[in-house]
This record gives sequence, structure tokens and C-alpha cells, in this order.
Amino acid sequence: MRSEWSVRTAFTALALVVAGGVTAPAHAQYVAEFTPFFTSYYPLSNIKIDAVQAPGVTLKQSTAPGVGARLTFWVSGTIGIEAAGSYIWSSPAFKAEEQGANALFSLPGTIITGTGRIVLRPARTNLYLLAGGGIVSRAGDAWEGDGVKKTNFAGVVGAGARANVTPKFALNITVEGMFYSMDPDGPDSDGGDFFKSALQSDITLAVGIPFGFGRR
Repeated sequence: MRSEWSVRTAFTALALVVAGGVTAPAHAQYVAEFTPFFTSYYPLSNIKIDAVQAPGVTLKQSTAPGVGARLTFWVSGTIGIEAAGSYIWSSPAFKAEEQGANALFSLPGTIITGTGRIVLRPARTNLYLLAGGGIVSRAGDAWEGDGVKKTNFAGVVGAGARANVTPKFALNITVEGMFYSMDPDGPDSDGGDFFKSALQSDITLAVGIPFGFGRR
């Protein structure tokens, strides 16, 4: 419930910026932009584990903050090529039913993402769309062990808006979704694996400050 509420809040925040930016003048045209950002991470899916080995137990990444940066090269006034990365302090949490009460414990962990994407910025608006692919990598005590697959390939889609606070200062507000298959201990060949393959859906809400270079 908490993740669902947080995602609704993220989309509401973006919608408010969009509502004010649909008819706003286009921002200054730069050849390249560097955008450091703060982000919030909201996992929508559980990490699937074996129900026989862990009956009544669920595993899910925690909602968490993070930091990152994007580097964008504008091929034209409306199309850009972008590289982005983020570091998120999200630990996997186990939740179980014990005598009718919820028991919760987590193991230290982090998530690192790296993506390449195409950005579409329609003319005469402050809105943008993006799509691409990259990797999601997990680290920390939670994922230590021989044979643990820590990195997965992912697809990414997103949308955002630029809020022009002053003529020389702006904020980029972006909502992204990363989608990928995850199975940390690999294919289940003998029925004894703890993890099972499952689709993961991760949402992030980022607020960044763009710095432009080389006016057109």
C-alpha cells in the first residue's frame, strides 16, 4: 500500500508541473546538458522466492532515496541522446506472518542503475519523453554469495517536465519505470533454488538541476 500511495503521489507531482508547462515557452537550446538529481525509488514487485523453503514469507526492496546524474546531447531541438546513472540506498526486506503479527527484517543493500536512452522534447512545451535500456545492479551484504547474479538488463520508459523557476534556473522532474526479469541464483535446474524468476517493475521520481553547455 505504501508503494502504491507513493507512486500516485509521484505522478500527481509530475501532473501539476505538466499542467503548468504545456503551453510554457520552450527552454533555452543547448548542445549538451548535465543534470545531477535526487531520486526516490518505489519497487512495485516482490522478489520471488521459493514458497516451500520460505512459506508465508515475501521479499521486496525497500522504498528509498538515491542520487544520480544525466548527460544529454541534443541532436536537434527536439531529439536527444542521454546517458544516466543512479545510486539508491534500498535494502531487501523479508516479511513473514508469525502468530498473527507481522515480522520485518532487512539486509543491507544498494541498487545501481545505468541506462542509455532517446529523449523526445516536443516543440513549444516543457515536456519530454524517454525510452531506452540499461542495467540494474544490486550490491551489499544482502547479495553476497557464490553464484549470485547481481546484474540484470532492463528496459526503461519515462516522462518529465521542466519547471522554469527563474529565467536562469530550472528543475527537471522525471518519472521513470524500469522493467526486467530477475533470478539471483539462476535457472532452477534441480528444484532447490531459493529465488525464482520474476518480472520486476521499479518506479523512480527524480528532481534535478540542468546545466547547459554550448548554446545553439
